[in-house]
Amino acid sequence: MRTVNKGFTMIELVLVITLTAIVAAVAYPMIFGGTSAISVPVFTKKVQEDIRYAQSLALLRSNLDTPNATNPTFRYRIRINIADASCPGSAQYTIVNDADNNGTWGENPNGSGAVESARNPSSGDSFFCVRMDTGDLNGFQVSADFGGSTPGILEFDTMGVPYDSDGMRLTASKTVTVAKGAITGTVSVTPVTGMATAQ
Repeated sequence: MRTVNKGFTMIELVLVITLTAIVAAVAYPMIFGGTSAISVPVFTKKVQEDIRYAQSLALLRSNLDTPNATNPTFRYRIRINIADASCPGSAQYTIVNDADNNGTWGENPNGSGAVESARNPSSGDSFFCVRMDTGDLNGFQVSADFGGSTPGILEFDTMGVPYDSDGMRLTASKTVTVAKGAITGTVSVTPVTGMATAQ
């Protein structure tokens, strides 16, 4: 009489585990409402890099776009949750300048036809706008208080020194908070050097 084994082979077990993992990976976003692939730490790092980008533009483009007599202190600002016709939505941030030195930042275009904005390196757009009400960033929130009369503005001069919206140098480290649901991340901006560090 012959004995029949009723167990699974190792190959069958590996195939079942592999198929289960594939189905779970595909089904997870559908089950949990299309959860974004971008995590809070990843977006926090992006915010940190965008702050550094604004600072580097102020350093590198000093007096490049306008003559020294017109605008001796060519600066860039990162504006967090500041209303902007070129970047609609209540949850967003932009990187802008005041190339014509008329006190209105981020004109698109200004009186001479220039766009007063950083170019968006990821999309090539001439106006730098990061919206958090659409796409993979939907549901994220970014908040900051750099001081000054408009707390969400951080400005860099041609030496990379950080200022608040009133043109006062930062005297203490300031924090940018990135959140989605209960998960948060922070970016710290130091006075004098303007170094941005994600945590």
